Amino acid sequence: MKRPKTKTGPAVQHVFTDSIRVKEHNYIPTDIDMSLSAMEEGAFFIKVKSAHWRKTRHIELSRDHLNLHISHQSCGKSSFSVVDIKKINEIRIGYQSPIWERLGHHLPDAEQCFSLVIDGREQPLNLVSMTKESGELWTRGLQHLSANLENLDIKGKRLLWVWDCFKTADKDQSGKLSYKEVKKLLDKLNFQATSDYIDRVLKDTDISGDNLLSFDEFSDFFKKISWRPEVERLYKTYCDADLKLQPKELARFLREDQGINDVTEETAMSLVKSFEPDENLRSANVMSIYGFMYFLLSPHCDVFNAKERKVHMDMTRPLSHYYIASSHNTYLADDQLIGKSSVECYIRALERGCRCVELDCWDGEDGQPIIYHGYTLTSKIAFADVVEAVRDYAFKTSDYPVILSIENHCSVPQQKKMAIIMKETFGDMLLKNPVDPSSDMLPSPEALKGRILVKGKRLKETNEDEEVSDEDEAADVEENGVKKNPSKTNQKIKLSKELSDLVVYAQSRHFHNFPDAKHNSDFRHISSLNEDKAMNLYNSQAEEFSEHNQWQLVRIYPKGTRTNSSNYDPLALWNVGCQIVALNYQTEDRETHINDALFRRNGGCGYVTKPDCLLTGKFNPSTVTNKSPFAQPSRLQIRVISAQQLPKPITSKKSDVIDPYVIVSVTGCNVDKESKRTSVVNDNGFNPTWENDPVITFNVIVPQLAFVTFDVMDKDSMGDDDLVGTYTLPYNSIANGYRHVHLGNIGSKPLLPSTLFINVKKT
Repeated sequence: MKRPKTKTGPAVQHVFTDSIRVKEHNYIPTDIDMSLSAMEEGAFFIKVKSAHWRKTRHIELSRDHLNLHISHQSCGKSSFSVVDIKKINEIRIGYQSPIWERLGHHLPDAEQCFSLVIDGREQPLNLVSMTKESGELWTRGLQHLSANLENLDIKGKRLLWVWDCFKTADKDQSGKLSYKEVKKLLDKLNFQATSDYIDRVLKDTDISGDNLLSFDEFSDFFKKISWRPEVERLYKTYCDADLKLQPKELARFLREDQGINDVTEETAMSLVKSFEPDENLRSANVMSIYGFMYFLLSPHCDVFNAKERKVHMDMTRPLSHYYIASSHNTYLADDQLIGKSSVECYIRALERGCRCVELDCWDGEDGQPIIYHGYTLTSKIAFADVVEAVRDYAFKTSDYPVILSIENHCSVPQQKKMAIIMKETFGDMLLKNPVDPSSDMLPSPEALKGRILVKGKRLKETNEDEEVSDEDEAADVEENGVKKNPSKTNQKIKLSKELSDLVVYAQSRHFHNFPDAKHNSDFRHISSLNEDKAMNLYNSQAEEFSEHNQWQLVRIYPKGTRTNSSNYDPLALWNVGCQIVALNYQTEDRETHINDALFRRNGGCGYVTKPDCLLTGKFNPSTVTNKSPFAQPSRLQIRVISAQQLPKPITSKKSDVIDPYVIVSVTGCNVDKESKRTSVVNDNGFNPTWENDPVITFNVIVPQLAFVTFDVMDKDSMGDDDLVGTYTLPYNSIANGYRHVHLGNIGSKPLLPSTLFINVKKT
C-alpha cells in the first residue's frame, strides 16, 4: 500500500537529512543514505500488543524524514496513522521492552524485534520486522534520524518548526502555499497585521511571481514577519561604527549585561563561529543581527543558569542533606482505583531523574509476587518485570542511588522470592551491607553511586522470620473511611529474614513523635507520613521537624482520598527539609511542575542539596522575617520585554487571536509569596511587547527556598483567563541579564518555539 509522496523544500532537505540531496555525478551514497532510501519505499512489520494481538502494518518514512506513515487495512478500507520522529524518545532494540518476555514460546528472533517509545503514548509501539536485515536497517536509520534531530542547533530547530507550519498549511501537498493558505496559517499562529502589510511582504518574498510560496520563499517571508526590533536595538548598542558586532564587543556585552566576568575575546570569537549563519561574516569574525538572535535563543542565554545543567553540588554529604526526586505508586498510569499498572511508568519515572520509586507488592496467584494497588481494580504487573526495568534504566539518566520503597503485603514464601529476584537481577548493584559499618550517619550519594537501596521493614538481629507492624502507608487508615484494607487495621505481617536482610539504611519505622525518634531510633531509620500528618507537624512543630530532617530521612506521600491521583503542594514540606516528598508523576499539574523545576537543578541527577538554613539549627518557614539569622534578602528586578510565537491555549473556546499578558510570581516561605503582572497586549500572540511596562520588582527574604514562575495568560472577557504557557525555576537558578524563558505546558513539555524575552537583575 503506497501513500502519495510529500514534496519537500530544499532548505529542509539540506538541514534535516543528509541523504536527500541533489546528487552530483561523482556522489557516492553512504550506507545510511541507502538505508533511508529503502525506508522511504517502506516495509511490512508485525505490530504486537500481546501474545494474542498481532497485526500486519506497512510503514514508510516520509520524504522529509520527519514522520513514519503506518498504513493498514480494516474492513476493506485503508487507513493511515503518523508517528512524528521528533516524539520518539527511545528506540529499544531486541527484547528491551516488557512485552517481549510475556510472549513466551511465541517470541520472535531478537534481531527482528524493536520498540519505539513515543511521547504521549502510554505503551511503546512494538514491531517485528520480516527479516533480520530489515530490522537492522530500520533501527539503524531511526537512530540516525533521532540523533540528527536531537543535535539540531537553534537555527535548525527554528527552521524545523517553520517547516511543520508549512506542511500543516499545505493541505493539497503541492509543495507550495497560496496567499490564502498563508493568511489562514497566520491566523492560527496568532499573527495580527494589516492586509496591506501582509500583501506587501508576500509580494516581496514571492520571487517566482506565481502568487505561490515555495518553502524557501515561505522561510524568507517568515523571517521578515518575525523581525525583532527589541533585539535589533540591543544589537546596535554594542556594534562598532560600521554596525558590526565584533568579538571584542560581544565580550563586553557578556560582561556588562550578562554578568559573565571571566569571558575572553577568544570565547566570544568561538561564539561567533558557532552562531553566525553567514559564512563570509563568520570567516571575518563578525556576528550579524541573525547570529546575535540565535545566540540569545541558545542555552547560553537561557534564564536557567548554565551551571545547573551539570552536577555541581557537593555530593559527599549524608543522604539526609538532600532533596530526593520521588514518585508515589510509581506503577500507576492513571487513577488510584481502576487505573492501569505499567512497567513503563517505572522506566519513564527513572528517565525523568526520579530516584525513589514505590513497589506495592502482593502475592501472585502463580506463586510469583505482583505489583498493584491492593483492594482496587487497578491492573497487575509482575514484580520481576519491574525489577528488570529498574536494573536496565536506574542509571541511564543519573549515576546516583535509586531507592526502592517496598510496600510489602506478601506471604513469607513470596517475600523470599522477592529477595531472590532482586539479588539475582541487580547483582552487585544491590546494596546488602553498610558502606562504612563504623559510621554514625547516612552515606552520601557519591558513596552510593550506581547502587540500589531497598526501603522496608527490617527484623531485629534474629535468624528467624518474625511478625512486624505493617508498612506505614499500607496500614494507614485515611479520612472519609477510605482504607488500604477495608477489613483490617493496625495489622501485622510476618517478615522473611531474606527480604529483611536487604534493608540496610532505609529501615521503615513508625513515627510517634520527635522525642521518640531522637531517643529510640537512629540514622538508618525512615518514617513515612501522609500529607495530612506531615502538614500538622509543619503547622505545629516546624522547628523540630526541620531539625529531625537533618539526620534522618522522612518520606511524605499523598493521602488516600486522592483517588484521582492529584497531588499536594510539596513546597511547604521541602521548606522544613523533608527529603522524599513523593508525588504522582503520572499527573500533570502545578505540583509536578514545581517538582520538575527543583530537580532540573544539579544536572537533573535527582539529588539537590538542601540550603544551609535546613542543615543547622531550627528553622521555621512560617515565621522567618528579614531580621532572622536565616534571611538572605535579595532584590529581583524583571523587565518583561517581549514574547515570541505564543500558541492558542488548548482549553480556550476563543477562536480569535489571543490577548496575552504575563504573571510573574515568587513563592517560597510565607514571607515570600507575591505575584505581579504586565499589561494586556490585544490581538497579538506572535510578537507582543511590553517594553513600556514598568519593571517588576520583588524583595525576597529567603531566596534559597524560593521559586519564580512565569505564566503567560490569554485575557478572556467572557470567562476565566486561559494559561498559554508557563515556566518555573528555583530563585537561585536564575541567570542575570538578557534572557529567554522557553515556555512549556503544565507538564513541563516544551512549547516550541514559544519564548519570553526578559531582562533580569538580581542583587
